[in-house]
Amino acid sequence: MCLFSAFLLLCLPGYFTLSIPRILKGTTGGTLVMECRYNVGEEGHRKFWCRGPNWTDCVRVIETEQMAGQEVRRGRVTLRDNPREHLFHVITEDLEEGDADTYWCGVDRATSVPQAPVAVTIFPGSATVSMMTTETLASMGAPALTSHMASPGLPAWPFLFFASFLFLVLLKVSLFLSFNYAAIWLAWLQRHL
Repeated sequence: MCLFSAFLLLCLPGYFTLSIPRILKGTTGGTLVMECRYNVGEEGHRKFWCRGPNWTDCVRVIETEQMAGQEVRRGRVTLRDNPREHLFHVITEDLEEGDADTYWCGVDRATSVPQAPVAVTIFPGSATVSMMTTETLASMGAPALTSHMASPGLPAWPFLFFASFLFLVLLKVSLFLSFNYAAIWLAWLQRHL
């Protein structure tokens, strides 16, 4: 039982913190719609959409005030809060190739859990609408892609995240097997000594 508890503690931190980035693709001149979910009790907090490779130092593209149900527009980007559904939409219109980057949904609250990053890729082509939904890691819901466009290629860095996740899973499994082997060996020693 003790070994199972140790294994569980090894697994849970990785389960809560590791995530594979979501990829949202659009075309120049098109529109991207990102649906960001948040937890009950976060309705009155400031919602934001930020840009950058890291959650801790991303630059806010747009944000609401602390009132629930707000709609804010800044240039080509609109953020619409829907407190009844505990979500907000970020709509980016008239996409440009320079919009390609890593983005994050966020809620200004000390206990907010960062969501998985969204890798936005922009391809030349005809205008289309692309939409993605996401849920917070705290609610343990997996993001679901509502609309998906085919693309000529994918960025390499999401696969690096997957490779590191796979490495950690294999490491945890090998540690679990090692602990079990050690317990069996100790039990055998106690019986034979």
